[in-house]
Amino acid sequence: MLQTQFWDYYPAIGSNDSFTLHGLWPDNCDGSYEQFCDGKLNIKRGDIERIVKNEFKDEKLLQKIKKSWKNFNGDDELLWVHEFNKHATCIKTIRPECYGSEYKKDENVYDFLLIAVNLYEKYPTFEFLAEKGIVPSHTQTYTYDEIAEALSSKFEGHNVFFKCNRYQALQEVWYFHYLQGPLTSEEFVPILALAHSNCPQTGIKFIPKGDFRPPPDQPPKTPSQNGNIKLSGHQGCLISNGQWYTQGTCAKFQAKELQFGGVNLISSKGVCGIDETGILNCNRQNMASRFQFQVDKQSGVVSYGGKSDWCLHEEGKHGSGKFAQVPIKLAEKGCQSFEIKLVQ
Repeated sequence: MLQTQFWDYYPAIGSNDSFTLHGLWPDNCDGSYEQFCDGKLNIKRGDIERIVKNEFKDEKLLQKIKKSWKNFNGDDELLWVHEFNKHATCIKTIRPECYGSEYKKDENVYDFLLIAVNLYEKYPTFEFLAEKGIVPSHTQTYTYDEIAEALSSKFEGHNVFFKCNRYQALQEVWYFHYLQGPLTSEEFVPILALAHSNCPQTGIKFIPKGDFRPPPDQPPKTPSQNGNIKLSGHQGCLISNGQWYTQGTCAKFQAKELQFGGVNLISSKGVCGIDETGILNCNRQNMASRFQFQVDKQSGVVSYGGKSDWCLHEEGKHGSGKFAQVPIKLAEKGCQSFEIKLVQ
């Protein structure tokens, strides 16, 4: 399980002396993860305040959520709903059937919110850094080792993941755990980070909230990527239905950036998604809100749920000779895997 926090300085979100809560994410213990697992459990706008305040009479928790769980665009409730629908629906031990006969309606939603806030409060990241003299500044910069040591010293000596933005400024911190037992046990065991930081070894900025102005020579923001999708080690490319084809014209794909990270992959056939067997497909029945891919802005490598290895699904092959189309799927053990890249 990951507890994730953001330092939102532009625009300034949350108090000046605390990171904001972003989410509580289940993980497959290898850096990959599931997402949007069960639409029947989804919640919508208005549900969280109704559940926490009206059904469970926990005004204190609601105020904590409103104070610490902030969205950069000001629409906090949209973030709460997104985090539950994307991540909490994948936590099997808080599915209603796991509570047995004593389950109270919406108890799973309340428990997720309560535990997410509890774990966030266990890791006051701003205080951890400040104790080591790492505080927001327009002039002072810090080394990777200084930040890493400040965080690991409060996390049982384990490496904590932190991420920088295009200004080489600290922006995200992720605490990785094993979870012993069901989520409601709250038995979180700190472990080494399962992701690698993109921060430089020196010159890391910790920018104060509230008065940041982008420099005139700021790095350009990477626009939405468009192009063909090629398979490493294979001729041909993906066509508009998401299948591999060695002949003919390659399809154009758009990687449309999403509000909470990731992209929608879109072809002329529609939104691309992953079915229950891991097969990539693009059609007009796929809902954009359910399928979030990642495209590395430097290499163009396309991943889904933290997985960037793919395989040919030979059983789904149709057509013959040079006109054959072969589906691709997220890699499983034993297959000859490859990467797929969005190339312009």
